[in-house]
Amino acid sequence: MGRIVYTQIDVTLASDATQDIWSLMAPAGNKLNLHGWQLSSSAVAAAVIDINLHFISAVGSVGATATEVNADNGDDATLVGSVRTEDTTPGTPSGALMSYQWEQLGPVGHVFTPEMRPVIDISTGIALTCNTAATPTLSGWICWEEI
Repeated sequence: MGRIVYTQIDVTLASDATQDIWSLMAPAGNKLNLHGWQLSSSAVAAAVIDINLHFISAVGSVGATATEVNADNGDDATLVGSVRTEDTTPGTPSGALMSYQWEQLGPVGHVFTPEMRPVIDISTGIALTCNTAATPTLSGWICWEEI
């Protein structure tokens, strides 16, 4: 088993166009296993948005790098996965994984069983993309394993 890494996500989507809520990229020398993710919304009225989890071959742009990424063991070497949030220009899709019609009054996410964990190959990534014109304020987390 590799090193378990997690990050907190706090974003306010600033565009009414298709955009990556978050993306996770593997470096040239390591694969990553996505263990799970979750988001909740500050919405107080019912609003359905279309989101999808998919593989990407290139990261998006015009966003922000997540500021705090934490390993479960602080003595480990430098973290290798990189997380971006709020990319208004989405990453280059390379394969569909899961789609959700999210009614924002409850959380959305997925904790994968060991057999179902998506493997992110070297120099590729995975992204959660919002396909609905919406500007919600979201919070949540992502957890992955560096192998």
